[in-house]
Amino acid sequence: MESKRDQRVAVMLFVVTLASVFLVYGYQWMGGDPLSDSATAIGSAKFAGALMAILLAHEMGHYLVAKRHGFSLSLPYFIPFPSAFGTLGAVIRLKSLPESRTALLEMGAAGPLAGFAVAVVVLCFGLPNTIEHQMPQMILMWPPAEVAAVAEPGKLDLVLGWLFSHPPLSWLVGGTEPGSVQMMILANPLIMDIIGSIVLGGAPGRYAELDPFATAGWVGCLLTGINLIPIGSLDGGHIVNAAFPTLSRRITKFCLILAFLGAYLWVGWLVWAGILALIGATYSTPAPKRPPLSARAKWVSALVLVAFGLSFMPAPVEIDTLQLDELEVFDLDGNKVPIEDLQAWMESQQS
Repeated sequence: MESKRDQRVAVMLFVVTLASVFLVYGYQWMGGDPLSDSATAIGSAKFAGALMAILLAHEMGHYLVAKRHGFSLSLPYFIPFPSAFGTLGAVIRLKSLPESRTALLEMGAAGPLAGFAVAVVVLCFGLPNTIEHQMPQMILMWPPAEVAAVAEPGKLDLVLGWLFSHPPLSWLVGGTEPGSVQMMILANPLIMDIIGSIVLGGAPGRYAELDPFATAGWVGCLLTGINLIPIGSLDGGHIVNAAFPTLSRRITKFCLILAFLGAYLWVGWLVWAGILALIGATYSTPAPKRPPLSARAKWVSALVLVAFGLSFMPAPVEIDTLQLDELEVFDLDGNKVPIEDLQAWMESQQS
């Protein structure tokens, strides 16, 4: 039983993380002020509520199934983060070891299956509101004379800028030629294509504008797919360790190597695999080899494979370099900016 202090800390961190997700999505993804603009606030609330529901379902799936099997986990402690999606997920501590391989497998599988189920529901709500664009769109402050002066870069900005402009990291991000811009493109997990075909008549296009609910569902799929990779202390590592205890270490090493090689597809794999290797998260929770897995655990394993196939994206994010004439550019009031004017301004800044 958790102490009242632990319960208060868990609730406080959940609330702080919810606020962090709300603010980050409003300021960084919608480009507005969620504290003063009602449209931005509504979008941020939809995303934050949906994403935190997915994460909470994931963590409580672990917690409740572990309790049912007679071993203990701590309450989930959510981690706020001032960038990306506003959170780094949650930490949940193992207080006692599982007494069987079935217990370990079902505990490991319960989190991603529960989170994925909520992500699918969220996608069903969000995808009907998808707005398709034939060309990518960019919103900026225009005319340039109204743009506030840019502050001097901090030390961290200078260090990161230098690292990513020199080998070996420069090849990961590439560069832009004069008159071009870089745009982040989100890949579609298979489940998004399936739901899109049902509710939209086709999968969301490359430049589709997703509703905040659908964006949260996409993040939920990303987290599900990553968590189910069979590496060490990830959920997939627990599942493989329970299913194949004599092979799990070899599978972990092989998948970790694949994750590093995956940097050719997405730089995030390099960062993610490096963190796992540095913190030693390549070891799964031990469980006794006897008794063998129950029939129910084997069916759960099958469901995990289905969820992994529907959610995993080899290259979740792509950086696309586009020429200005391949974009539709709008100012903050929704007025289209003539490409010739933008091109002339960019050329004047380079001279």
